Amino acid sequence: MIKGVGPVTAKRIVAHFGIETLDIIENQIVGEASPSENRLHEVNGIARKRITMIKKAWETQKAIKEVMVFLQSHGVSTIYAVKIYKNYGDKSIGIVTTNPYQLATDIYGIGFLTADKIARNLGVPTESDCHR
Repeated sequence: MIKGVGPVTAKRIVAHFGIETLDIIENQIVGEASPSENRLHEVNGIARKRITMIKKAWETQKAIKEVMVFLQSHGVSTIYAVKIYKNYGDKSIGIVTTNPYQLATDIYGIGFLTADKIARNLGVPTESDCHR
């Protein structure tokens, strides 16, 4: 699931940190100032270069997760949420909340009716400027 971490490395990390693994990655590893201060150094066989790769991959996964959760909580299907993220990346939430009707122009498969449904789920008034 995380680039740079195969099954063997994942097993080593989990064996070292146990049930706290995801919490440690989220709150201590990703937030560390530099790879040399990173707690992944405690795990046998994980070099600085791999720590940097893991840190970057985790941050990317976290951004994707936040966008997906936001979109799905507003009635956007997984298929459309993936298309939106692929098109807009980390700017997805901002673009969708600013002008959900832009989706009809930019995202293949999303027409006006779907964009309008998303807009209503976001609470965009029908008389708003972006509706026109």
